[in-house]
Amino acid sequence: MEIINYGQKLEKVIVNNQNPYDLYASNDKDSTNLIYYKLVPNNNPLGVLVLLPDGGESIEDVMKQISLHKLAVEKDILVIIPLINGGTNTHYPEHKFLDTIFQQIVKQYRIPKNKFILGGFSSGAMVSLTYTERAKMNVDSTFINPLAVFGIDPPLDHTHIWNRCKRDIERYFSTPAVQEGRWIMNSYVKEFGGSPEEFPENYIKYSVYSHSEKDGGNAQYLKNTPIRLYTEPGIIWQMENMHRDLYDINCTDISAMINLLQLKGNKEAELIVTQDKGIRLNGRKHPHSWSIMDSEDCLIWIFKQLRK
Repeated sequence: MEIINYGQKLEKVIVNNQNPYDLYASNDKDSTNLIYYKLVPNNNPLGVLVLLPDGGESIEDVMKQISLHKLAVEKDILVIIPLINGGTNTHYPEHKFLDTIFQQIVKQYRIPKNKFILGGFSSGAMVSLTYTERAKMNVDSTFINPLAVFGIDPPLDHTHIWNRCKRDIERYFSTPAVQEGRWIMNSYVKEFGGSPEEFPENYIKYSVYSHSEKDGGNAQYLKNTPIRLYTEPGIIWQMENMHRDLYDINCTDISAMINLLQLKGNKEAELIVTQDKGIRLNGRKHPHSWSIMDSEDCLIWIFKQLRK
């Protein structure tokens, strides 16, 4: 392990490991290594906050869009931001990489394995949620047992995503949406064997939440876990810019999953719906953005979990 210091608190950690699943994009200068950043508080850490970017995002760009990492380290919370630019739909390689990081952190700082809170944006949130579900499903399948988890506008149901991609291609309104749709569907065929109609069991197995299943699929394993999901429907923006409707966006599954967990008795399953807060780093309005999360409010929630 090589550590490059960037100041008193910020460190870039290069994990000397193989990268057979292309977890890093080929245009990353460190694409042959597995990397994460950590922000270390001056005092003994109360716990660990793990922030997972969306695919293709740089860690530097994430830190420009939110202040959660700065606020957390000031409250004596150690912050980890792994770089996972590529990845898989099963998320097992990503989980393995996270376990490698967590082993290092627990060994170095002697933080209890149940004092980790995971969160992320979009596909990063999917990784956070699927890791937490695996840990709750079988405590021996992951290195830590997350205390709580949050996600910013995550896609949850692979069947829903497949159908949205089909609609984007049929509409052929947005070239980026068409290109993304084809790429996602091709990756599903490669990893799941084919369409949801052909291999429904694989789509259920690897989804955070399955609307087709009465118990929500893997979402059932979060019934006793504090969880907070953020979403901004922005339906007018979606229609004007993407020609998408409510059937196409993440808020439908997000609200359905939180509703299901609440019905199952999870009193700490929270849904945060925002309006006109989504702004990308370039200053353009976009409801699918880090900015829909209020960093100060999220820190209060995180601190509450760690203080239990």
